[in-house]
Amino acid sequence: MENFNNKFQIILNLFKSKEYYKAKLLCKKLIVEYPRTPILYNVLGLIFTEEKKINKAILYFERGIKIDPTFAMFHNNLGNIYKQKENYTKAENCYKKSIDLDNKAPEPLNNLANLYRTLNQYDDSINCYKKAILINPRLYISHYNLAVVYKSIGEFLKSKKHLEKVIMIEPLFCQAHRTLVQLTKYSKIDKHFNLLKKIYINPKINNLQKKELAFALGKASEDINDYPQAFAYFKKANELHRKEFTYSIKHEKEEFKNIKRIFTKKFMDKFTQHGFADSGPIFILGMPRSGTTLVEQILSSHPKVFAGDELNFLPRIIKKYFYDDKLNLINKNFLTIDNKIIDTIGREYINNLKNISSDSERITDKLPINFKWIGLIKLILPNSKIIHCNRNSKDNCLSIYKNYFTSNEMNYAYHPDEIVEFYNLYNDLMKHWKNVLPNFVYNIKYEELIRNPNEQISKLLKNCNLKIIDNCFQFHRNKRVIKTASDVQARKKIYSGSINSWKHYREELFNSFQKLSN
Repeated sequence: MENFNNKFQIILNLFKSKEYYKAKLLCKKLIVEYPRTPILYNVLGLIFTEEKKINKAILYFERGIKIDPTFAMFHNNLGNIYKQKENYTKAENCYKKSIDLDNKAPEPLNNLANLYRTLNQYDDSINCYKKAILINPRLYISHYNLAVVYKSIGEFLKSKKHLEKVIMIEPLFCQAHRTLVQLTKYSKIDKHFNLLKKIYINPKINNLQKKELAFALGKASEDINDYPQAFAYFKKANELHRKEFTYSIKHEKEEFKNIKRIFTKKFMDKFTQHGFADSGPIFILGMPRSGTTLVEQILSSHPKVFAGDELNFLPRIIKKYFYDDKLNLINKNFLTIDNKIIDTIGREYINNLKNISSDSERITDKLPINFKWIGLIKLILPNSKIIHCNRNSKDNCLSIYKNYFTSNEMNYAYHPDEIVEFYNLYNDLMKHWKNVLPNFVYNIKYEELIRNPNEQISKLLKNCNLKIIDNCFQFHRNKRVIKTASDVQARKKIYSGSINSWKHYREELFNSFQKLSN
């Protein structure tokens, strides 16, 4: 048995070091010696999960279950796999099975809570996180996850309480620090601000932790009006993140060129009667950090409107019907599109939308990047509404630079020159849509909304064929779930503090901003 334990420890060490190939070989050899040992199948399943070889992971977890159906973690890990595959029913059943088999293990409860969060079942999610914490009060990841939920639903005091608990338990869990900073207005003598600076220079933290802290310290430094120091932190944070991936704006340029080449006025004019005649969708689009969350907050304050948030339905349709995986670009299938395909795609989008909220008259889709596909939206859903949010270009680019995004669609966001280049592509494409589809897109400028909220909100509602009601002018009271980086700002009354904020950094960003197109 000692021999087994020694070999198994080596496998675990290799797994922790991400030496998956070596760990896999040793584990398979050990299975030959000990074929009825469930833990080995569990480790192999976890290795294949990390390697994103999902089917093989499922195979080994299921083999393990055949040997020992009472081994709770098999079911938990299978649940994680099915969640990845978006088979949420199977995932839920697996997590519940794991909990039934071992009600003293907090991990399946935490994972079930994560699933409920994905499904927007926030009450269930909160209850499961609380149960996990009751089992292990020092399980900081559950405290953190619960804090994120509370932040999303506007319970900021509860969120701060759990974030402070995380930091007390695990001071180097830097995501908690960055999240707490978003909820706090700092002064020079703030204890947490000083703690952030102390941890930042700790030689034990890695680059991932340093990145989180740098974004946090940038915002905290802004709070005390120390803009040179704030920019230094933002610059460091972005540099650290930019090193984690390869990116070239050339791909973006090619894709934007293809979109303009396909969606010409001549091409659009070929289709007179087309698409699925549903007037439910309201697309809110534009550059990130341009006011899209605020506009959705206003519209979703109306009883006839449900906030869909940032839906991935349209990108999925693009990938399914019009994407060449080899070239990693949209293909020429757009040019052979016909009314039948257009109608099919429109129905597919609406069916997905109805799964979000089947009883709502209007549903918002607030994925900013949908600005690329305005032509397709016009074809498949000609009666939909498109709200284009735009903002002072310098303020917009700066706001992107100051925020940490996890989406691969945002790989341009970590260097001022790349942000500006992407912004110019966006700006050029919006001019194209204006020429090709005049009067289809409703433009709302962030600065005008801030300066004249009553007038602009009234115009917005009228454009969406919605009755003007008081709730929409009191949007900050809207208790809906907000999952974006603007969740704190969108719950505030109208404020003008972010207008012309770029001027604080005019020297640092002068060379980049000179390249912005009008």
